[in-house]
Amino acid sequence: MEISLEQAAAILNRSTDEVLFIANNERRLNIGLKVENDMVRNDDGTVTFVDGAQTESEWTFNLNDVLEFKKQMDEGLVGQLEELLEE
Repeated sequence: MEISLEQAAAILNRSTDEVLFIANNERRLNIGLKVENDMVRNDDGTVTFVDGAQTESEWTFNLNDVLEFKKQMDEGLVGQLEELLEE
């Protein structure tokens, strides 16, 4: 299931900038780009152009990837805290 950048940030409890950094710079989270356009494909194979529509792009994430990354983050945090408490 595809989710938005804002949804991924909420799940990970991070800002949208942090999530983009993790995805784009660290490459620890898969990211996609969904491009909206002003063209509609009709059932008969033709296309229709919508006047005045703005083209917007949206970052997308796979929900399962985000949840797996959240699990890894949580396990990593627990592991570091346990190490500190054991010392």
